[in-house]
Amino acid sequence: MAPLFTLIIFALLVVYLWSAIRAKEIAVRAGRKVCQDRSVQFLDETVEQKHVSFGLDPRKNPCWIRRYHFEFATDGQYRYGGSIKMYGHRVHQIEMDPYAIEPTMSDEYLH
Repeated sequence: MAPLFTLIIFALLVVYLWSAIRAKEIAVRAGRKVCQDRSVQFLDETVEQKHVSFGLDPRKNPCWIRRYHFEFATDGQYRYGGSIKMYGHRVHQIEMDPYAIEPTMSDEYLH
């Protein structure tokens, strides 16, 4: 009985780790994409998992709820933060700190 229990625990751990790796890959792609869409730099090419829990998604399906943190910059000098909330392997919400938009060349000559 003990070897079967150990095997089940090991299999569950492997499934969880695979799921966590896949979710992080999706979060990195989402962070990179939102930064690209907003013309800011996605720093360090990574996200950091800040929270994980088991709960229900908006459709009341059980899933892992994960929150990731990432950083971005407008000019390479100042770092800003952002967060990605995921239900399972689906991005639910992306938030970014308020940031200053760098003026373009034409904007500088208007004053």
